[in-house]
Amino acid sequence: MTTTTNTAMPPDLPPQVAMMQMLGGLRVARLIYAAAELGIADLLADGSKSIDELAQATDTHAPSLYRLMRSLASVGIFSEYERCFSLTPLAEFLQSDTPDSVRAAVKFFGQDWHWNVWENLHYSVQTGKPAFEHLYKQGLFEYYQDPEVARVSSESKASISQRAAQSLLANYDFSSMHKVVDIGIYASASTIVALLQANPTLQGVLFDFPSAIAAATPAIESAQIGDRAQLVGGNCLDAVPSGGDAYILMFVVHNWDDDRAVQLLKNCREAMTADGKLLIVEMIMPPGNAPFVGKLIDLESLLTTPGGYERTEAQYRSLLEAAGFKVTRIIPTQTANSIIEAVRA
Repeated sequence: MTTTTNTAMPPDLPPQVAMMQMLGGLRVARLIYAAAELGIADLLADGSKSIDELAQATDTHAPSLYRLMRSLASVGIFSEYERCFSLTPLAEFLQSDTPDSVRAAVKFFGQDWHWNVWENLHYSVQTGKPAFEHLYKQGLFEYYQDPEVARVSSESKASISQRAAQSLLANYDFSSMHKVVDIGIYASASTIVALLQANPTLQGVLFDFPSAIAAATPAIESAQIGDRAQLVGGNCLDAVPSGGDAYILMFVVHNWDDDRAVQLLKNCREAMTADGKLLIVEMIMPPGNAPFVGKLIDLESLLTTPGGYERTEAQYRSLLEAAGFKVTRIIPTQTANSIIEAVRA
């Protein structure tokens, strides 16, 4: 049996053809979003199905669904044999329950409000201001106060942060610590759950905006970590819970301009124990123009956050120094993220 799957790009394309293929990336993104919304990968978990079976299960127009699936198969997402489709290694991660699933993240980034923000990239480039506020007349974090938006964001962050949390555990030893404070911005419970499950004597605090805490509560309750996790709602720019041996800022600092980032870091410094550690998990922007996913994430910050951006190592060192910290080490991980460890200067 042979299947129709093509992931290779022809070599040495003429520049104008290569440019048009890059432009086609927006179409591929929408194809993936449609498949995630329809739950196609979940329907194929038990094996191949015909296009008619898929159309009936998704209440879609079979000829049109075939055109969608054929296009996805052409870029290696699903495979086709005689109008029947099955999972590929790429498509497996669009399943809801597979480890490291990206389905929730795809659904989050493909929502209309988010798509509209990227359509206004030119506004942010021209003004230096977030297109989100220009479009929606409120800040991103105010928008997230809506419980449904907070829930979708939390599910997306969970799918993104699970791998980052495992990478943190693989590269940093928490065994000597008593209390860890995980500070999020409409994040998820993935990190604190992973930490407490891996360290049975550790106490943990998840600190986030109140609507995010409400969205994360079911994950904490189902994690079987007893009463070792405390959920606290608040604004990290005002204050953070005190008494932690370690304060984790995973994908947090890049949301803020330098002034607000320094205020957040000072809040952590004031709250931590005398020998406490600050752990920043972020992408560190490398020099040069080599491909790096952080350069695209940086534009996400430009479009949506109040002055946030992805920083270089030198910029992080300067930021931490301004907040009264000194960097003790920077730990690379198996992902694009690094762990920046800092202590009181």
